[in-house]
Amino acid sequence: MPSGYKPIFEIWKGGENITARFQDRAVHIAVELAAGGGAQDSVEITVDDRDWLVATPRVKDRIVVHLGYEGVGTAYLGSFEVNSVRFSFPPKSISIRGTSASSLNDLKTHTIQEFRDKTVEEILAEAGSKIGMRVDVHRSIADQRIPFLNSVTSFGSLIERLESLHDAVAKIHDGRVTLTPRAGGRSVSDFAMPTLVLREYSFADLEVLTDSRGETAKTIAQYKDADGNTKTVETKSQIPDLGTEASHTIGNIFNSRGEAEAAAKSVQAQLDRSTGRINATLAEGDPWVRDGQRIVIAGIRDGINGSYHVDLVKHEFTKSGALRTTFSGTAGIDSLAAEFASGTADSSAFLAPGPGQVLGEVLAPAGSLSLDRDFSSVPSLIGAAPPSP
Repeated sequence: MPSGYKPIFEIWKGGENITARFQDRAVHIAVELAAGGGAQDSVEITVDDRDWLVATPRVKDRIVVHLGYEGVGTAYLGSFEVNSVRFSFPPKSISIRGTSASSLNDLKTHTIQEFRDKTVEEILAEAGSKIGMRVDVHRSIADQRIPFLNSVTSFGSLIERLESLHDAVAKIHDGRVTLTPRAGGRSVSDFAMPTLVLREYSFADLEVLTDSRGETAKTIAQYKDADGNTKTVETKSQIPDLGTEASHTIGNIFNSRGEAEAAAKSVQAQLDRSTGRINATLAEGDPWVRDGQRIVIAGIRDGINGSYHVDLVKHEFTKSGALRTTFSGTAGIDSLAAEFASGTADSSAFLAPGPGQVLGEVLAPAGSLSLDRDFSSVPSLIGAAPPSP
């Protein structure tokens, strides 16, 4: 952990900080933050119930979780609804599991829906309103018009479909869904998300995999024009010096040129990302790192140096006083690493913790006070007041 700092946690329920009730009883706290694909952020907490005096948790309770360090502050990791409670002995313990979304059954329930000549935002808002889900869509996606969409799926599956069509990432949390460009480094309200710079000292362990199976020179999409003729559009790979001429054709035919172009761009971006994967454990547990985070690795070696997009982060607090952060992700945007390497990048756009530091220590000094926004894929401001669950 950072030199001289002690890992801490905070648990809130109903607007009340209840941490003190089991400060010495927390055995394990694990929070997983997931970007898109219909996945939910989740939490699992195990407490020592040695004298059976811990207040009984209930399914449907909603709790807010923070992790951090003394002397630095805590990072808001989310608001979670308790889905299951397990009591066990020996040893006497209580474990709860929760997710960031309420009404999980509603998210999975299949419905028949038909949308004609509506925008992405209108489609999501109409479908979400049926299960009480509010919607926020980034402006670059919100007004994209879809001539026709026939959906015989759940709301969760509809979100995944729109993600795929627009190379976007959805977050379902606190009774709402946000949809933003996956690699754009922007929040749903369009403020910039700083890129995290990591070096060799940043890692306890690191694995980078390069895989040629996803290498595709271009993606082709088909659509029907106003006269009913089938036409094609294509998007080329953004990977430089690609050693293949292979192309990929999307199977279905779209209803407009704009829809086909968006789909081709999205699928090609997914294929480009599939050529590289990263799995890592940070040297210092860092609860300010989020899913959706853009990362540049520098100063190690060719094959590892480059940019990445984080898809899944797990933060763990243990009874022994340790705080651990692991993450996995895909290959990112090469121009991002080149921008950092050029030395001309705005310092506020790239945040680089030093040895023994965590991201929370460099947020405020870098002038990133605007990070304290209602967007779960951006690190919360150090010491920000927790929202009421």
